[in-house]
Parts: sequence; structure tokens; C-alpha cells
Amino acid sequence: MTLLMRDQENLERGREEGRQEGRLKEREEGIRKMISALGSFGISREEIKRKLQEEYQLTEQELERYRLEE
Repeated sequence: MTLLMRDQENLERGREEGRQEGRLKEREEGIRKMISALGSFGISREEIKRKLQEEYQLTEQELERYRLEE
């Protein structure tokens, strides 16, 4: 393997990591926006949790990060 090939592989690996990080941030933002929007319509926390689990396949543990407990 040449140095150029190694550098190209490292560059592509870095790009992929950046794309993954961007997708995670976008998902996080979507979840927060959904919580805010549903809350502004007066939807109960329990219903918001249910909708988040459906839409984003969140576990109870992941939901705890969003402080949706009653």
C-alpha cells in the first residue's frame, strides 16, 4: 500500500465519520423539535414518549435523555 492510498483511505474514513456525526446531530435536532412541537399543542408527555418511540425507535433509556418523565 502506498502512502497516497493510505492517505486516501484515511480521508474517506474521516468523511464517513463526519457524515455519521451529521446524521446523529440531525436526528437529535428532529427529536427535540418534535418534543417542542407536540408539547406546544398540549400533548401529554406520555403521548409524546409514545410518538417518539414509534418515529425514532427510542428505548426507555434513550428517552430519559430528553427529560420526559412526568
